Amino acid sequence: MGHVALGTIDDRIEDAPGQDVQGADELIISADVPGHGTLHRRIPCPLPTPGSGRGLVGHEVRFRHTTYDPDYSNDILVTRWPLVAHRALAPVRYEGPGALRARIWSILAGFSFVVMWAGIALTPILMGGIVFGGDMFTDLPAWFHPGIALMASISAIPVGLLLVTICVRREEAALTHTVERRGRP
Repeated sequence: MGHVALGTIDDRIEDAPGQDVQGADELIISADVPGHGTLHRRIPCPLPTPGSGRGLVGHEVRFRHTTYDPDYSNDILVTRWPLVAHRALAPVRYEGPGALRARIWSILAGFSFVVMWAGIALTPILMGGIVFGGDMFTDLPAWFHPGIALMASISAIPVGLLLVTICVRREEAALTHTVERRGRP
């Protein structure tokens, strides 16, 4: 879909100092296309740190475009970034004795987060059913008691929050016994 071009990152535009939030740099890419002249395209820098586009200037990129209009600067989809960007964007992998423990604590923190949000979601529904009555609970089994379910959903909120906090702390403690490595497994 579209045309493939090989271009060079010519320059970067950094947000002016004094703005409220400084974002990622904007990269200016140019490519010489035979029979169509030079295409100029702009794209945000894939590296999130302000000023990080400086290290990408001069490197080659492969990109796709749909038009040969040299002034249509938003027509770009980069398909291959320079190796510098690949290394910086590679996921962080942890190795060592604490890596498995950290992953387990992270999963438990996720489950605790779900418990907390289930309590937050169910509390107003159950409270509305109890306060406004109606036929909301008539089709449920006889063993279901809305008052007990309401108490359980209300208590799930602080219990879930407490468990998330504990699991995240334990995960951070386990990560102190690991080595950070960037790249693929």
